[in-house]
Amino acid sequence: MTFTGCRSDDGLGRVFKYDISANPKTLDPQQANEPNSNTIIANMFMGLVEIAQDGSVQKGAAEDYSVSADGLIYNFKLRNDIYWIDGGGFEKQCTAHDFVYGFQRLFLPETQAPRAKDYFCIKNAQKLNYRYISDFTQLGVKAKSDFELEITLESPNPRFLSMLAEPPAMPCCEEYFKKAQGRYGLSAECTPSNGSFYLKSWTYDPDAITDINNLILGRNSKNAEARDICPSGLNFFIEDEEDFISDFKNGDVSCIAVSNNQKSEIKGSYSVYEFSNITCGLAFNSKFDLFKNENFRRVLCMLTDRNAIIEAIPEYEKAEGVVPKQVSMEGVSYRETAGAVSIPEYNIKAATDLYNSIGSQLDKSLLTGASVIVPDTAALTAVSYVMQEWQRELGFYCNVKVLSEREYAKALEEGDFDIAVLELTGKYNSPSAYLERFTAASVENYTNLNYAELDDYLVRAEKAASSSESAALYRKAEQTLIDRCAFYPLYYKNEYFFTSKKGKDIIYNPFSKTVNFTLAKLPK
Repeated sequence: MTFTGCRSDDGLGRVFKYDISANPKTLDPQQANEPNSNTIIANMFMGLVEIAQDGSVQKGAAEDYSVSADGLIYNFKLRNDIYWIDGGGFEKQCTAHDFVYGFQRLFLPETQAPRAKDYFCIKNAQKLNYRYISDFTQLGVKAKSDFELEITLESPNPRFLSMLAEPPAMPCCEEYFKKAQGRYGLSAECTPSNGSFYLKSWTYDPDAITDINNLILGRNSKNAEARDICPSGLNFFIEDEEDFISDFKNGDVSCIAVSNNQKSEIKGSYSVYEFSNITCGLAFNSKFDLFKNENFRRVLCMLTDRNAIIEAIPEYEKAEGVVPKQVSMEGVSYRETAGAVSIPEYNIKAATDLYNSIGSQLDKSLLTGASVIVPDTAALTAVSYVMQEWQRELGFYCNVKVLSEREYAKALEEGDFDIAVLELTGKYNSPSAYLERFTAASVENYTNLNYAELDDYLVRAEKAASSSESAALYRKAEQTLIDRCAFYPLYYKNEYFFTSKKGKDIIYNPFSKTVNFTLAKLPK
């Protein structure tokens, strides 16, 4: 076979390698919901569209599409050169019917798809998932022909196109799914591919101490020419995270994603991509009685000198809002579209005046003993500056705990803190991914504060007719969190993706934490 887009020095015949931290729970796209599974799925399945490195939407299985003027009807013309294969000789053309079946499985109650609700914008999806109706022909996803697909929404959703690149929107071959007899996505023998690579083997022994734990993928030969797939295969090694950096520096893997804290450990000639995708700020747990008082939280915020913090940790950038700079909408920076938000700045007089006016409302016995958890030395430096002000002006003393990554995550999950320097991340590229974590419905609402206006803004933003209208509503939600002092942004934290000399054009998604090798090549 000839490869029109790949020359012999572009990586053709090369195997690219990557470390993952745990055995994937499933490779069924409709049921997957964690980064290790999603990374493998990203390399095995192809949706209607795909996300490029710059966050823009690119065509995938759809060679063309159109959207109605009211934003409700999406029509897709599919490619006719995309095929399903597996390691056992299965081969079948991928058609619009596979996308219909994939969405039907997503909303079928028995699937118990963890992300089904994210796609309730599709006509009748929620009614079918909640068993209000049972006729799946009423679902707003229909094959008009083998290579024409129509999706109808209940209301406009500016993010819908990018959602079609995520695992829940992947197609599913009904014939193959039924043949798998309940094992779909759980072994190499029961997992097909309509994407760039297929699963050759999947080995996992939790007691193994060698490199036996891995997933080996081969090039999907039926799709290789259509997609200009260069690598001949991929090896995903299941390793402890403490081995990731050494594996990369030793040349055992082709790329690695690291935090600010780990960046200095990697020295040498590598390509590096920087993502400003984390907002660090103060989260006040309202289970602590003092923090039930909004004005007291406001006093603490006004006694937080963000400029002094940034001078002390110059490798970080002062946060401009709750949502970090990396977030975009339809390929355009959200921050540029929405504009700035107003953040209370350092003002000793205003803070002490407000404190004196509310002093009688507070239980002063609680001014000592509050616990603050921090995840790293940068957060500890920030908190040290903050607490000096709190102690001097209010006599408010806190007990600081520097926790390991695992301890920090556990403390957040269990609510075992009064104040946290919260590293706010989003699982997908949208302001909603960050802001929804403070809503009443979120299991991650670390502040235990609920505001009806916040929920309302987010619902309206998801249904807005345009990206600009949606961004304006997200900005109002963001401003609500800041005005109510539920979360006080301090600084942005970056993530870095390094690729070795043995690989380029490897796409890393800093939100989903997935790595896609479809376009991977060797540097010239």
